[in-house]
Amino acid sequence: MNAKLKRIVGITLAFLLLAGQLFGGISETQAATKNVKLNHTSITLTVGQSHKLSVSNAKKVTWSSSNKKIVSVSKNGTVKAKKQGKATVTANVSGKKLTCKVTVKKKAGSTNTANTTTGSKILVAYFSWSGTSERIAKNIIAQTGADSFRIERKTPYSNDYTTLAYGEAQEEAQNNARPAIKNPLKSIAQYDKIVLCYPIWWHTAPMTVGTFLQAYDFTAKTIYPVSQSASMDTSQFRESVAFVKSNAKGATVDDGLFTTNSTRIENYINQKVLNK
Repeated sequence: MNAKLKRIVGITLAFLLLAGQLFGGISETQAATKNVKLNHTSITLTVGQSHKLSVSNAKKVTWSSSNKKIVSVSKNGTVKAKKQGKATVTANVSGKKLTCKVTVKKKAGSTNTANTTTGSKILVAYFSWSGTSERIAKNIIAQTGADSFRIERKTPYSNDYTTLAYGEAQEEAQNNARPAIKNPLKSIAQYDKIVLCYPIWWHTAPMTVGTFLQAYDFTAKTIYPVSQSASMDTSQFRESVAFVKSNAKGATVDDGLFTTNSTRIENYINQKVLNK
């Protein structure tokens, strides 16, 4: 190939590359922001609460708050509620801005161990040993602004998995036990909807959850079970929902949701609990 022909080929390739960028080509910035998504577009917190925001498919995110006196946000996306009011948290990914509206409510006093917010008709009650159900519950609390109550056995379970799984939990399940719970709520009268988060233990809900359910009258209230397990055996989840129905006097029990997927959980809560 002579010099003249090489020059013509080079010019042609350069033109085609430029044309691709101008007419339908995708720049590196566009490619980097094409599939990014913020895990929440709105959350409700009480003063003092924190919640972790995250952006999927993003390598670098810059966070900012529209009002640092109301909410602050750390470099890793952790939002902290500081003062009653509303603010917007923005995640900047290569120039693309994703926003989450944050409502901060005043922290109300409580006569028991429930974390209460003014006038809430929703309670998120959760039992968690490994931390997975607690994470799910806290995301739901942030999404709904609900009150919360952690169901804990009065005598704590062992931190050793083998002792717990093949000792305490197995024995309780075999005996259909109802172990005492720590600082039970005095009343659930103010709530219309209860989101119940728990893991699967020995093919059903933990027996401590049964203690919580048997302690109250759920007439005219709806329970929304949200569960997960290592095996994700749906038959065990159905058995746990039946367990909830048999122990929650007067309750209407939804079919519930069996997953750890945050998007599915958020959609379920929006549709069933918040009626969005």
